[in-house]
Amino acid sequence: MIAINDIRQIARQMQNSGLGKIEINGKDFSLRLRCEGKDFSGSENQPRSQTSFTVKAAVKGQFWASHPMQEKSALARGAQVKAGDCLGFLQTGDLMTPIRSPQDGEIRVLNVANGEQVGRGRVLFTLQPAAQTVRHEEAEHALY
Repeated sequence: MIAINDIRQIARQMQNSGLGKIEINGKDFSLRLRCEGKDFSGSENQPRSQTSFTVKAAVKGQFWASHPMQEKSALARGAQVKAGDCLGFLQTGDLMTPIRSPQDGEIRVLNVANGEQVGRGRVLFTLQPAAQTVRHEEAEHALY
């Protein structure tokens, strides 16, 4: 077992170092910690001011655009997504890990095909932040 003071110390070190998540497994325990404001989808934690950001595979596996038990259509270029929306799944063995959007935005590039094997860190999607999308639409409207 791990003491609560040890957990607090680990959490402080995570915040100071910028580490977004950690998993510690012991003989009789398993501990997962996530820091607020960090990206857990496998993409780099990028500021919203950038024109685009990527969503990367957090683990090695097979990409699926939808869960095999659901009949959800695949996401397409131009689709609007909200923070936390499921973008697809990575299958490792029998485990299906959801891929979540780290922030609101629009899918600009789909970098992976349904059923494709991907390695950890592979770019799966490129998204444009929602604030950028709104500003772009406002600029277009101002021209007309």
